[in-house]
Amino acid sequence: MEVIVIESEAFYRLQHDLLKRMASEVKKAKEEALDKADPARDWLATSEAMKLLGIKSKTRMQQLRDMDAIRYTKHGRIIRYSKKSILDYLDSHVPTYRY
Repeated sequence: MEVIVIESEAFYRLQHDLLKRMASEVKKAKEEALDKADPARDWLATSEAMKLLGIKSKTRMQQLRDMDAIRYTKHGRIIRYSKKSILDYLDSHVPTYRY
């Protein structure tokens, strides 16, 4: 087995650059996918929106609606959520790493 030793500062700089590059690639892929997306499929059911957000509580969905954090539409008892607004919400809540 080969062991590679590097200074901690170089390791953290490498890690930071890698995370930055990954975030850039993910953002670019997201933008390309949204450009190709069918506008009619932008609206998600509550269960799909919850899965995309990674939450399990309908109360939390209500809070996000009340805060105008994500776009939604309501027709009768049916609520649909904008996929683009959910992705924008998730992007705006990505923690920044500082080393």
